[in-house]
Amino acid sequence: MKAIPHDDMVKLLKLCSEWRHNPNLVMQFGNVEAEIEFFASLVKADGWLKGDHIDLGLYLIRKRQQQLEEIEISDWTTTDVFFMNHIHTCFADNKRKKEQVGWKIRTSLVNVVNGKVPACGLDWQNTYKVYVPCMLQKYKHWVALEIDLIQCEIKVYDSMVSLIPDQSLKEELGPLSITIPNLLHTLDFYEEGVYANECTRDWWCPWPIHRVDVPQQANQGDCGMFVLKYIELLSAEISLATCTSQNMPFFRLKLAAEIARGDAYMP
Repeated sequence: MKAIPHDDMVKLLKLCSEWRHNPNLVMQFGNVEAEIEFFASLVKADGWLKGDHIDLGLYLIRKRQQQLEEIEISDWTTTDVFFMNHIHTCFADNKRKKEQVGWKIRTSLVNVVNGKVPACGLDWQNTYKVYVPCMLQKYKHWVALEIDLIQCEIKVYDSMVSLIPDQSLKEELGPLSITIPNLLHTLDFYEEGVYANECTRDWWCPWPIHRVDVPQQANQGDCGMFVLKYIELLSAEISLATCTSQNMPFFRLKLAAEIARGDAYMP
């Protein structure tokens, strides 16, 4: 909850001034081409965050991770929003197979596991946890997922648990729980890795899905911002106590300032 530096607020206000004089202006932030609506929905209370907001926020977190010279190797990384699209495509390619062997794995997924994408990602062989932003399409609701490569399970950080029954959540995440073990088995992930998992189940068993008790949102539009803060704080091993709806306006403004400066602040 550190204050946003004065110079960064001035820079952000200058951007807003430029948009005010030229509403059709398009600016480049990372891989995102942003129009005025991009920042308007970001800083607006209850504003809906789109995939570009989530991806840019996570990119800045991964970039900060790489810039910390005192950390030789980290135990986490993140995917981007499109990762879940890759999972669903892979699941659809293979779901008609009667046996869970010989899965066809697309290069797009292999590149994620190898750390080639997204930008500033890490090879999963060098991590224990992978954080995934996930849009639950049926409910139009963002949640954060943690793929635990040691315990071989998937943890769900959901800011509105009253919205989705547990069984419905597990059904929607079913393709992920089935695809991940098949993906890692096909890549000989554990056989060639530097560590072994602690899973006692057979490799082809779907990974269990568990909800984690986390602070809840008190409105309808903050789920995307909660997902970003969950991932940022969990990856830094910081308490989630500040993840409240009351603090989200500040976190929104802070993310806007980070995007404008091109770097994330320390959490």
